[in-house]
Amino acid sequence: MAQQPLIHYHVRWRPSGHQPGASRGIVAGLGDQLRSVVLLRDHPDPRRLDLRASLRDPFENIWVRDFNLNSALKVIVLVDTSASMGYVGKVNRLHVAQEIASQLALSAYRSGDAFGLFAAGETINKQCMLPPKANRGAWLWVNHHFAKLKAQGKHADGLLSAVPYLPQRRCLVFVVSDFRWPAGKLNLLLKKLSHHDVVPVMLQDPAEIDELPKSGIAILRDVETGAGQFVWMRASLQKQMQDLRAQHVSNVEEACRIYGGKPFVVKGEFSTALLTKYFMERSA
Repeated sequence: MAQQPLIHYHVRWRPSGHQPGASRGIVAGLGDQLRSVVLLRDHPDPRRLDLRASLRDPFENIWVRDFNLNSALKVIVLVDTSASMGYVGKVNRLHVAQEIASQLALSAYRSGDAFGLFAAGETINKQCMLPPKANRGAWLWVNHHFAKLKAQGKHADGLLSAVPYLPQRRCLVFVVSDFRWPAGKLNLLLKKLSHHDVVPVMLQDPAEIDELPKSGIAILRDVETGAGQFVWMRASLQKQMQDLRAQHVSNVEEACRIYGGKPFVVKGEFSTALLTKYFMERSA
């Protein structure tokens, strides 16, 4: 796996779990966020003595600081493995999905968070299911199992079947796909995941449009069905294809906007720094 900086993801909500982690939680415990100032008899820990509050108390009570626990998140990746994810242009799309999942697994472990993964095409892949848990070897598990995966199937409805496997408590969920889905399918998935914090990761390849021949005979192939067609490339056809791609991106962005988010677009190779920047902009 390529050595890249860790992904510093950030959520706008506070986890309620008691497992220590890197995110600001809402339960009392060790952390860096002051919760309240309480009497020493109620919280007998003299290491957290609040000298100023104690000196100001006319009844000479001893006061200590109480903090919120830094809690762990559950980070879950849902990966589309339908046939279109097998596209190979400038990059291998399924390999990019593997890189994203493995880097998230490594970053989650370094942050003290749980990591889980589910892959699906037309049906959920039972051999590639990792329930969320703290696991130092999760990124190795991802690389091992992705090596056996094959992109196949005409759609990714199996991702809908993965939703019941997710925890009931709110999680950070990444949906990795090119989103070449029938109309309404993304909206349906986002609706089922609306309880969670969802980050759609949209995979693109420059070779799909930017590197098509300007003129001459070309073979356009439907990666979902495998059907190919000879066409005579010309400026009007190329513009039509560019417009269709722009409309596809617009449809994905609109579906995400309805549920309060925006997609993270990966153009070619994946960069952890750009995903960290996405979270910084999202939290601004």
